[in-house]
Order: sequence, then C-alpha cells, then structure tokens
Amino acid sequence: MKNRKIIVIDDEVNIRRSIKACLVPEGYSVIEFSEPEGALRNMQENFYDGAIIDIRLGVQSGIQLYEQMCVEKMDIPVIFISGNASLDEAAQSLKLGAYDFLEKPFSAEKLIVTVNNCVEFHQLKNRVKILEYSQQHGKLLGDHKLMRALRKDIAKVAASDVAVLIVGESGTGKELIAQGIHQQSRRAHKSLITVNCSAIPENLIDSALFGHVKGAFTGADQHKKGFFEMAEQGTLFLDEIGDMPLSAQASLLRVLESKEIQKVGSDKVSKVDVRLLAASHKDLKKLIIQGLFREDLYYRLNVVPIKSPSLRDRRNDIPLLINYFAERLCQSNGFGTKTIAADCYPILSQYDWPGNVRELLNTVERMLIMGGDKLTKADIPDEVSNKQQQLVIEDDGLSLKEFRIKMERELLIKKLKQFGGNITQVAKALEVDRSYLHKKLAHYEIKRTQHFD
Repeated sequence: MKNRKIIVIDDEVNIRRSIKACLVPEGYSVIEFSEPEGALRNMQENFYDGAIIDIRLGVQSGIQLYEQMCVEKMDIPVIFISGNASLDEAAQSLKLGAYDFLEKPFSAEKLIVTVNNCVEFHQLKNRVKILEYSQQHGKLLGDHKLMRALRKDIAKVAASDVAVLIVGESGTGKELIAQGIHQQSRRAHKSLITVNCSAIPENLIDSALFGHVKGAFTGADQHKKGFFEMAEQGTLFLDEIGDMPLSAQASLLRVLESKEIQKVGSDKVSKVDVRLLAASHKDLKKLIIQGLFREDLYYRLNVVPIKSPSLRDRRNDIPLLINYFAERLCQSNGFGTKTIAADCYPILSQYDWPGNVRELLNTVERMLIMGGDKLTKADIPDEVSNKQQQLVIEDDGLSLKEFRIKMERELLIKKLKQFGGNITQVAKALEVDRSYLHKKLAHYEIKRTQHFD
C-alpha cells in the first residue's frame, strides 16, 4: 500500500493532523486543505487514490464539493466525515456515490481499514472499468467528454455507408476509429482492409488499389487482386491519404463516382461495393492550396469529418490509459504484477505527449522493461519527467541568419530524439520529404546513429 496519495479537506486543523498521523505510517502521502476552492483546483491538476472530506466546510459543504468533482468527472473515491451531520446528509453523500461515511470521533483502526478498503475497491473498480471499456469500445479508451462524443459520432456514422475523413495528429488512434466504424456497421462480417498510402511507391499504387492482369507490366507474372476487390462488401481504410500521388487521386475519384474499377492492363470494368474511410494527419486544405491534393476528391471523402483528439486535450484519460497499457503489457510480456507509484501519474499527465497515445504506450512499455516491480518517478524517461526541458537557445549576439541556423539544427536533434531516430516519423512531424530531411541532416552533420543506436 506504499506511495498511495490521499487528499484531506477539513476546516479543523487538528482533525487534518490526526488523519495524517494515522495514514502516513501506513505508507500514504497525505495532502491537506482547509477550504474546498483550493482543494478543487489541486485535484484538477493532481492524481489521488482517495479523498477524505468533511461534510461541513463552512460556506460550501463537502457534498457541494463532491458534486463539483462529479461534474468534472474526477475519478477519486470519497470518504465523508462529520461530527454533526444529520442522518439525511450522511445518506445523501452515499447516494451520490461516496465510498463511505465516518462519524467523528473515529478510531485510528477504523480510519485505516476504511481507507485501505476504499483504495483497494477503487483499484478493482478501475480494472473492471478497463475491461468494460475494451469490450464495449475496442481500444478507444477514455472518459473525457471528447472521447464520449467521438464514440457517439462513430456509432452514428457506422449506420450509413457515407465516406468518412478522419483527421488528427499522428499517434491519436485514427486506425482505431476506422476499426470502430467498421465493427459497428452492417459490413462488420466482411473484411476491413487497411492501406498506408505513404508506404506504396507511386508507380505501383494503381496496381495495389485496383489489381492487375498477367503481363500488365514487367514482373506481373500472374493476375492480382487489388485492395478494392479484397474489401468487396466490406470497408477500405486509406490511411495517410494526404501522401497519395495526384495521378492515383484521379483514379480514386473515378471509382468513388462510378463504383467501378479497372485493373491495370485490362479493358474490363468491374462493379465494386466498398465503404471508403480515409485518414490524414496533414491539413488537406493546405495541400489543396499547394496543388498537392484534389479539391473534388477532398469533398468526396469529407462527407462526414471525424476528429481524433490529441492526448494533451484529454489529460484526465492518461491515468486510465497508463493502467490499461501496463496491465496489457505485463500480461503479454510475462512481467508478472507491477505497480505504479501514485506520484508518477501527475508527471505523466502534465507532459504534452507530441506523439500522443502511441508515445504514451511506448513510454509505459519502456518503464515496465527497465523498472522493477514498483515503478517510481525515477523510472520515467527524462524527456517526459522534465516538463520544462524545451528547445531553448540563447542568442549570444548571433545574427538573424546564424540564430535561424542554430535553431534549425537544435530542432532537428530534438525531433530525432523525440521519435527515437525514426526518419519517417520525423519527416512526417516536420511535414517535409524524407530526402529533404536527409539533406538537412547531412548539411548540419547530424548523424542519427550518434544519438540513438
């Protein structure tokens, strides 16, 4: 029961001190507040395993504070205490969802047992919650209002066959959204075919999408189905569609308009019944202005737009995701049972996570591999734990040109570290071509292996 964090809110200093004196020897970290306003602000920014709240707090009652906590979806179990509350008030607190009510004066033994049971019950409830989420929503976990709205949108759009454009930063789970739409649609019994448009060479993309006949080109020694045929009566998900060449965009537009495909090297036209989903982390409207994406195709795809929220926009979900990833990774890697110290959650929740959920998953996995049975703040990677570790450059009397060069070099190094030296991911994050990125690295004499291998 070590490293569990409890917040105590009571306007009597002696009560707060006595509770702290009981819980600290049991391994709890206790934070005290005498008034609800400051306590509420603190709970908005920090993770707690439990809260002990006096029902009578002067101007604002403890019950009113708890109601505010419920409105803000704070997942903190509450034990109410009072020496002069009525039975109606005690019953009301429990009816609202509080874990328990203790009447003052209470013994140290009674307090410790109640708090221990409360924390253990909350941990069990979270495990059940994680299982329910994974069963009901696949891997789209989260209780933030943005995630609740996202799941509602998925359910609505799944009932139709319209094209959907999923937008959002890299690592936010756009493919999971596509899976959710397919699984809730009438096409769920058929295949969901996922295609990464950025991974297919330009000269092969028509063949990949529509198939080819034997002898269509050098090396085409047999007939081959394309992704549209593979997804017949199912769903085709085109990820990173912003990277699709203009020539292939024209071909795709014709398919969307006619519902027909023509294999490379064939004069035969075939009907297809495929639901199309597309996704991009790039701003397609900007690509249209730059002449890199067809406007008519954009409006064909963007019948229903769905945004995948970034992790920093739903920080309250981070503890839930950490626990889910930790449990899943421990099982799949045979790590046994590992616990996470309570003071890890605020640090992990405050980081901006530029790589979003994918980066959080990688960080949790790294902590589990490198840490012991109990993960502490020391196991959190430096680039995550040091929130203030930003790109800071002193001007040192540099000219504007010299400052720009120095800034650009430092940015390249920072992004390489952020993505573990993965050139493809760095190029996507900086919105440049891989060839251009390689030229810049060579120009600044930055060697990837120097930092990451």
